[in-house]
Amino acid sequence: MNGKLEFNLYHKTTFSGRYLSFLSLHPLSQKRGVLMSMVDRAFLLSHPKYHYNNFIFIIKIFLENDYPLKFIFDTINSRLGSLFKHKTLKQTDNSNNDEKITSWFTIPFLPYIYDKFKSIVKKDSNVRLSFFSLNKLDGIIKAQKDVLPHDSKKNVVYKINCKDCNASYVGQTGRKLKTRINEHKKDINKKSGNFSVVSEHKIEFDHDFDWENIKILDNERFFGKRCVSEMLNIKMLAFLRVLYHITLMMSPQNMSLKKFLILR
Repeated sequence: MNGKLEFNLYHKTTFSGRYLSFLSLHPLSQKRGVLMSMVDRAFLLSHPKYHYNNFIFIIKIFLENDYPLKFIFDTINSRLGSLFKHKTLKQTDNSNNDEKITSWFTIPFLPYIYDKFKSIVKKDSNVRLSFFSLNKLDGIIKAQKDVLPHDSKKNVVYKINCKDCNASYVGQTGRKLKTRINEHKKDINKKSGNFSVVSEHKIEFDHDFDWENIKILDNERFFGKRCVSEMLNIKMLAFLRVLYHITLMMSPQNMSLKKFLILR
């Protein structure tokens, strides 16, 4: 119109109107976030002349997803207020260079601990809390994809067992597992230099490792979390070894417990 483009919200013909139900077991902040994202689309991406009809549509859709009318109105009003003030806030951001950095912590969402954690975190103005759901669709609906080979998996914490004794090695890698295992094998075969823990065990005791049955203990794409998982698995392994030796000294006849500890 008048040589200008006018934009409006668009939905595919397959649009079902289904959004995150208000009755679902999710944090209230996530439900509010879903509604705010729709407000952003209607306000920022569509021409002002379409705003009224788009907000009527949003209210209708979220009522059908069991959202209380007061919750819908309060969220829309709050979000619109933030959007109207956005330019002013953006202009003052540059002058707030001494603003303190906020730390975020993410934990699983469990209704009976949700309020307790929130009350604790509220005492510290520099700490914010976010939640994630334990039950996700990818655990229920499986895409028809080829299964990734065991040794091609990335971002893993793994364990290599010795064939000749109860020793084992726990490590982590962000690359393909087979790439890291090949590095272990090459390190064993080198003539000199600094040897890895795996190589030292091989050289000192002339033992072989079970390269064909490497166990993946955990999958974690974030490096920091993966390192924590590696450390916890190493500590657990050390604890089980101590428990095994105590069991051996105190009860040599208890073979079932010893076998369990060895298999771990």
